[in-house]
Formats: sequence, structure tokens, C-alpha cells
Amino acid sequence: MAGIVRTGYKSNAFAPLVWFDGIIIPTILVFINLIDNNIIDYCLIGLLGIIVLFSLSMYLALFLKDPKLLQSENFRLEDKKLDIISQKGGVVSINPVELTLAEYQQTRQLSEYNEGENNG
Repeated sequence: MAGIVRTGYKSNAFAPLVWFDGIIIPTILVFINLIDNNIIDYCLIGLLGIIVLFSLSMYLALFLKDPKLLQSENFRLEDKKLDIISQKGGVVSINPVELTLAEYQQTRQLSEYNEGENNG
């Protein structure tokens, strides 16, 4: 956690507001339960509603401005890497492989046999 705070890592553009809400909302709820004055309780409930509506409106604004802002930095970096690889050209093919223990053992025995023939 300290490393995340020190480097200023943000998983996405909305994350700082979520952290703020995660601290403020429970604090307001505790004060609502502790204070017996109805007027103050209603003010705190109103403040809670404003915070929630502001957070929802900011999420919607970020989504409408650029949905990529809501993606994590790690996802964007991996996506950028794949874009760079695809721009360099060439065909990238991924062959489906069934990974079962029997096939692994058979492949291993075959490779050991081939190594023995090459050495001997």
C-alpha cells in the first residue's frame, strides 16, 4: 500500500474519487448514527446524497468523454504493447494446445529420446 501511494499509482481516472468516497461515506454514516439532532442528521444525509450523485455524475462524465479513462493502467499498457506488436507486422498465430498429463509425459519422453539420439 505504501508503495502504491509513494509512486502515485492510479488504477484508473475514477480511482481517487472512489478512495475519497470510501473514506467520507462511512465517516458520515457513523456521524449520522452518533448524533441525535434531527436537523444535523438531515444535513448529513443530504451531504451523503450530494457525494453519491457527484460520484455517479463524474463516472458518467468520464465514460462519455473517453471510456479508456475508466480502464486500469495495467490494461492500457498491455493493450499498447499488443498494438505495437501488431504494427510491426507479421502474423501472430496462437495454436490451440490441449494440456493433459499424458500428452506432456509423451512429449517429454519423445524429447528425451531425441536428445539421446543426438548425443549418441
